[in-house]
Amino acid sequence: MKPQIIAQGAEAIIVLGHESDKEKLSDLCIKRLEKALEIYSKKEVSIIFSGGHSLKSKLEGPSEAALMNKYALQKGVNPKNIILEENSRDTQGNAYFTKQIIKKKGWKRILVITSDFHILKTKFLFDFIYGPKFKISYIGVKTNLTEGKIKKIKEKEKKSQEIIAKIYKEENIKPEEEEKIGKILKTFYAKFN
Repeated sequence: MKPQIIAQGAEAIIVLGHESDKEKLSDLCIKRLEKALEIYSKKEVSIIFSGGHSLKSKLEGPSEAALMNKYALQKGVNPKNIILEENSRDTQGNAYFTKQIIKKKGWKRILVITSDFHILKTKFLFDFIYGPKFKISYIGVKTNLTEGKIKKIKEKEKKSQEIIAKIYKEENIKPEEEEKIGKILKTFYAKFN
């Protein structure tokens, strides 16, 4: 399905950050942004840039969301259509913290943009955390990574998803139980500060 068809009816686009370094967006993040800007050019909606600092980086310099914001403004996106989510440090956080914004705005239909190798984990977490009251479409932007690299990343993603699913099961967390998910995130992020 073509992105513009998927995006029809979306009240907001969420672009997930990706391991950007201090003052520079990663190439994968730029690809995600370019896809969002392509869709935005056809239908002006709000764009949420989601990403604080990667778990692999220290909490210094601008957030991934701030770097994406700077890029989008240089490309002509209207600042009134941009929302920054700067608390997340991973995909689970992207889903949790963007949902807080989406709920306040009263939106129900969103489009999430990430990379092709990241789509399964993203879909699992967003569907679980948002729950069935939201209509979420996904676009996995094609990357230029080698098959071997993509396979390795997908294996890591699958393992990470399985660990999160196991924690949810052990903690008896059901879809949409945000308070419990928020507590898990707070504890998890504290290990990386």
